[in-house]
Amino acid sequence: MKNFCCLAAIGFILLLPGLISAGVPPPGVEAAAEAGLDRFLNEVISPSELINFGFAAGENTAGASLGEPWPLYTITPAALKAATEETMVESLVTTTGLWYFPVVLGGSPRCVITVAQMDGEWAAVSIGKASLAPELGKISRRWPKASGYDPRLIVVYQAASYFFTVPEKDARNLTPLTTDGAAFGVYQKTGAEYSSTAELSDLLDPLKEAVEANIAAHRAAGRGGGE
Repeated sequence: MKNFCCLAAIGFILLLPGLISAGVPPPGVEAAAEAGLDRFLNEVISPSELINFGFAAGENTAGASLGEPWPLYTITPAALKAATEETMVESLVTTTGLWYFPVVLGGSPRCVITVAQMDGEWAAVSIGKASLAPELGKISRRWPKASGYDPRLIVVYQAASYFFTVPEKDARNLTPLTTDGAAFGVYQKTGAEYSSTAELSDLLDPLKEAVEANIAAHRAAGRGGGE
């Protein structure tokens, strides 16, 4: 089960087209993540609650540090609806404005701190995603920056699924991440360590169907939804 501790509501998500260079986060992002790491682990989360965040109950977290940051991208329903098998992944994605920082202890990613811009200031708004953190570690090991790769993390909110793409490999790879022991249907065929990548063309139709079904369900329930 995914557990998280949220200290603030994210007022909006800034969507900008295309892939940006992962590189260095904007000024203030890393400082916000560092402040959040200290606050969450030393003030917010009790020793008995650590088990919900990828640690052992009562584990000493004094040595915890931040891993490499991941800018978070998304694919909107409108972009997905217009996509074809020839569409390049870069043209599908938009940046959310959020940054994910793995929390690492003993060499292992345990959970994730989310940094967002709130009222013009960067802030660590949540900690959690204990099932996602190890997957980010696997991707970094298989597709390391030292070898010239720059994998990008993508969330499709309406499908409740994470994916990644490796632009340096080719323009049309899109691979589901396995979280909580599951992935996007039966389309996770790259192995537990992501030794290869999947193709957008293989995921496109089932992904469209999942998103459309989710939107239809929300509309039917009277909670809105749309593109």
